[in-house]
Amino acid sequence: RAMVPNDIVLGCMLDALVCNGQIDEALDLFRRLKSRVPGNTVLWSTLIKGFATTHQAERAMDAWREMRSEGIKMNTVAYNAVVDAQARVGAMDAVSTLVETMAVDGCTPDTITYSTIVKGYCVKGDLDKAFEVFRGMQKNRMAGDSIIYNTILDGCTRHGRMDLADILLEDMEKLGVVPSNFTLGILVKMYGRRRQVHKALEVVKELPARHGFLPNAQVRTCLMCTCINNNALDTAFEVFEDVKKHSHSIDSKAYGAMISGCIRYGWLARAVALVDEAYGLNQQGGKGPPSRPDRKDSRGGQVLETETLEHLLRSLAQHGKMEDHGVPLLERLRAAKAPVSGRLFAYAMGGGNDTKWN
Repeated sequence: RAMVPNDIVLGCMLDALVCNGQIDEALDLFRRLKSRVPGNTVLWSTLIKGFATTHQAERAMDAWREMRSEGIKMNTVAYNAVVDAQARVGAMDAVSTLVETMAVDGCTPDTITYSTIVKGYCVKGDLDKAFEVFRGMQKNRMAGDSIIYNTILDGCTRHGRMDLADILLEDMEKLGVVPSNFTLGILVKMYGRRRQVHKALEVVKELPARHGFLPNAQVRTCLMCTCINNNALDTAFEVFEDVKKHSHSIDSKAYGAMISGCIRYGWLARAVALVDEAYGLNQQGGKGPPSRPDRKDSRGGQVLETETLEHLLRSLAQHGKMEDHGVPLLERLRAAKAPVSGRLFAYAMGGGNDTKWN
C-alpha cells in the first residue's frame, strides 16, 4: 500500500531486529527509510544498543559521530549506550573522549554512566582505576545498591585482586548494602579461586540467612563446582543432593559437572550411576524420568552433552571397564530410547578404540 512507517513504528521494527541479533538488517532498514523517516535520538540509540550487545564498539562510535554531524540532539541515555559499547570491550580511551564530549553537548553523567565506566575498567583489568571511580560514586551517594558492588567484585575475582575484594566486602557490611544471589555466586567463585572451600560453604549458609533470601540453583551449582575444583568431591555430592532437594529443576549441566568430577578422580562407577540417574534409568525399571528434570528428552529425562558421555566411555575403556560398565550403560540408554549419538555405540562396540569414532 506504499505506506511509510512513522518514527514510533520504525523504532519498534529496529528494536525487534536488534533484540534478535539482526543488527545489519536493522541498520539497512534504517538507512533505506532515512529519507522519509528522519533519524532521531531514540532510533540511533536502538542501533547503538545493538552494536553494544554484539561488541562492535567502533561501529557504535561511528554511529555517535554520525549523530553529531547530523545535528541530532544528544542526551544522557544515548551517551550511556555508546559508553556501554566501549566499556564492554575495555576501550577506556574512547570512554574518556565520550565523557568529555558529554559536557560539550550539555549532557550530565548519571549513575548509569559511572557504573558503566567502572565496568569498563573491570573488563580492561584496571581495578585500581575502577576502584577510584567507585570511590567517587560513593562520595556522591551514587553507589547505594549491590549492582555496582557486584561489578567490581566480579572484576576483582576475574583478575585476582582479592585485596580489593576484601575491602568491598567490608564496605558492604558497614554500609548495609543488601547482597543478591548474583553477589553470592561471585563470592563462591572468589573463595574457590582462593582455595577456601570452607568459606564458600560458610557464605552460602550465612549470607542468605542474614539477609532473608534463599540461594538459587545457580549458586548451589557454582558451589558444587567449587568443591569439585578444590578436591572436595564428597562435599560436592552433598551440595548436589542439596541442589536436587531445593530446586524445581535439575540442570543437566549440574549432572555433567558431577560426572566430569567423578571421572577426574576415578570414581567411574559413581559416574555411571549419575548417568543412569540423569536419564531416569534407575526408576521403574529404566522407564521413568527423574524427579523434576530440567533439560528433557522425549521421555522426560535429562539430555547430557555428548562430550560428557564420550569422556566417560573413554575413561571406562582406559581402565578396562568398558565391558562391565560402558556397554551395559549404552544398552540401558538404547532400551530407554534416550537420544544418544551413534558414534557412542560405535565406540563401545569397537572396544574403546578411538579409530572407531566417526
